[in-house]
Amino acid sequence: MDRSTFKGEENIRKSFKDKMEITEDGNTYGQHGDIYANEYPVHFPFGPPIYLDKCPDNIISELDALIEQLGGKIEYDASGLLAGRIKKQTSLTENVTSTIQENIIYHCNRYFNHVRQAPSSEMPGYEQLTMQITAIWSNIQEAREYNPPHAHSGDFSFVIYTRNDLENMSLDEIQNNEYDQAHHNNQNATGMLQNQPLAGLIELQYGEPAWFNWTQFRHVPSRGDIIIFPSWMRHTVYAHYEENKVRISVAGNVNIWNVNSEDNRQKHT
Repeated sequence: MDRSTFKGEENIRKSFKDKMEITEDGNTYGQHGDIYANEYPVHFPFGPPIYLDKCPDNIISELDALIEQLGGKIEYDASGLLAGRIKKQTSLTENVTSTIQENIIYHCNRYFNHVRQAPSSEMPGYEQLTMQITAIWSNIQEAREYNPPHAHSGDFSFVIYTRNDLENMSLDEIQNNEYDQAHHNNQNATGMLQNQPLAGLIELQYGEPAWFNWTQFRHVPSRGDIIIFPSWMRHTVYAHYEENKVRISVAGNVNIWNVNSEDNRQKHT
């Protein structure tokens, strides 16, 4: 059974509204001065937790500049190494700034600190652990391009959205195409929906479809969104069909290392 599509996590954020420290400009500020939209960014739509929050504008601007600088250069072309059916994919690993890395790790630490508090996630000696971004790349997704269901390497994976020309469109507008409409409200013999309109969504998947069981977390991304999830989790990005509109994201993987290991490279397990 599908969970309803999320856009902006309005319902979840509303439930935590009273617990957030809102300033006059409507933003919530963390202890390090970073602006983030949700004091409780980790969601449990199914077993594994999902992190959804915002990166500061200066980080998104730095990513914009890096993508423009490296995009189109053959030596940074990553399209042949990734699962996506996307032509414009660029490796940023060797050129990402320390400011960008620090902000990503900051979000990963927030995610990790929530996750390790779960009874099944107790991790002795976590004070000796450190995080490292092992790979980071950009995706410029044009009409009819997509990412098939896949998983990543590493411990955590993340995706940051720097541009989405679809974000000001309604879901009905995004999904008003021959591919989605052909299956809209098509039901099988049990009355369950066979297919649903999916254009423009990122979807994270976990578990087996069954009654009273959410197996999918769907989100229409906006500029500045950052999503973090376990690297082994299958996920997919559905195609959109709007000509001359693009969605640009930066994805990557993070490993957790034990700083006291012999070579400082032994993973904590």
